[in-house]
Amino acid sequence: MKFFTLLIFVSISSFIFADEAAIVKTYKGQAHLLREGKEIPIEIGTQIFEKDTIRTEAHSLVGLIFKDNTRMSIGQKSEFTIEEYEFNLGEKKERFTTNLSKGSLECVTGLISKVNPETFKLKTKTATMGIRGTHFIVESE
Repeated sequence: MKFFTLLIFVSISSFIFADEAAIVKTYKGQAHLLREGKEIPIEIGTQIFEKDTIRTEAHSLVGLIFKDNTRMSIGQKSEFTIEEYEFNLGEKKERFTTNLSKGSLECVTGLISKVNPETFKLKTKTATMGIRGTHFIVESE
């Protein structure tokens, strides 16, 4: 029953998200989005796409929810880039590669880490993590 409910949620969220990877669910303080050389202020509901970079200032955070129901909270003084994101259960195409070049984040993984765990990756300056469906916190100096 839980899987069926989750499948319905994913189907509905795929329609809501269209081509974006994620949306901003919460934010506090000052943060902005870098997209194609432009700086965009972040607000609740801001759409986040593949290749976007989020930068947060001191005492700030940004909460994201991805199409596959992965939830991330990007901490203060952070720089986080979505390098690759594709979620299409029908075509069995999943990929999730991100880069935390500085700062911190907390994550609760979604369906990609369950249906295709080897495609869920988080890069930092000194390591690349393969995630296998869990809750984790990362800090990069």
